[in-house]
Amino acid sequence: MDKNSFIKRVMELANIEDRDAAERGVQIVLSILSYRLTEEEQSDVAAQLSHELKRIWNNRVWITNFFRLSGKRLKYRHLIELMSLVDNEIKRENLPLHSEAITKAVFHTLKEQISEGESSDIALMLPREIREFYKAA
Repeated sequence: MDKNSFIKRVMELANIEDRDAAERGVQIVLSILSYRLTEEEQSDVAAQLSHELKRIWNNRVWITNFFRLSGKRLKYRHLIELMSLVDNEIKRENLPLHSEAITKAVFHTLKEQISEGESSDIALMLPREIREFYKAA
């Protein structure tokens, strides 16, 4: 699935009409998710994505600038923390998005894009509350 198809699918699932906002939402959610995983797992997922999606998946510029973590993994442990991270970026950029809807749509579309085994590997790296949200997406 290429980047445009991925974004269109997210727009359908989250009922978003603004393509630019949807694209930015995809970037936010994929970046936040990828930096919760180990570098090895990030690479495994990236290997199953198109070139354009790989650049969004592992967007080091955004995550380093925003969190000042210089490549360290994010440590959010609860669903409310994940939603807060997504919501903060949505509000900072004044996007017409709902954090839970965009996150669920991105998770669902990502799971359609990658293998079931890889999706299970992602789920295993997430804290229980977020894992259940991810699986339900």
